[in-house]
Amino acid sequence: MRDLVVLFPFLFLALVLGLVVFLIIYARKKEKERTRQLQLVAGQLGWNFMPEAALNMIPGVERFALFSQGHSKEIKNMMYGEASGTKAAVFDYMYVTGSGKNRQTHFQSVVYLEPGNLAVPYFSLRPEGFLHKIFSALGYQDIDFGQRPEFSRQYLLRGQDEPAIRQTFNDRLLTFYESYPDTCTDGGGNQLFIFRSGYRFQPQEIQSYVGLGLNVLNLLPRS
Repeated sequence: MRDLVVLFPFLFLALVLGLVVFLIIYARKKEKERTRQLQLVAGQLGWNFMPEAALNMIPGVERFALFSQGHSKEIKNMMYGEASGTKAAVFDYMYVTGSGKNRQTHFQSVVYLEPGNLAVPYFSLRPEGFLHKIFSALGYQDIDFGQRPEFSRQYLLRGQDEPAIRQTFNDRLLTFYESYPDTCTDGGGNQLFIFRSGYRFQPQEIQSYVGLGLNVLNLLPRS
């Protein structure tokens, strides 16, 4: 009995280490399966597929709020081609915030559209949380629309050229976002990124999210 008491810490440590190894192997297996399924979706769309891609495959990503956060940024499972005649891509994006005990890895999927005839001011659209409302009261920028209180309640809209952003967000676009809460968008020039914060698309959702992005694109003023 005494021997068991002495061995217990070592047995417990071995159990914990075994569990950690199991979880790592399981996570890697799940990621490989996700890559395989997304590659199949890319084939169904007639798109190209890359398990890993450099950030500079998308021009000027540093100008957009999504890519200005954190460090150790990676693009994975990138599929790209054309959707309704528009240059398009879908990819998994990962970045890290903090370090040590405060280190946190963030995962999400993104729809990217690059039409030739789009010219919009740079903007960032996010669902508005409680802290955002407090910051707005203290002067943090939030472009609201008095005639659309529901949109203004749901979303935090930011960007340097406020008059141009107000012209871009016409009534049809405001109505669309009211109907699709939690939709995040970064836009500028002829580039558009659509995503849900912290959410990775399931393979069977890819086409519907591309369709969502095209709906937003069709509501934006063209050059």
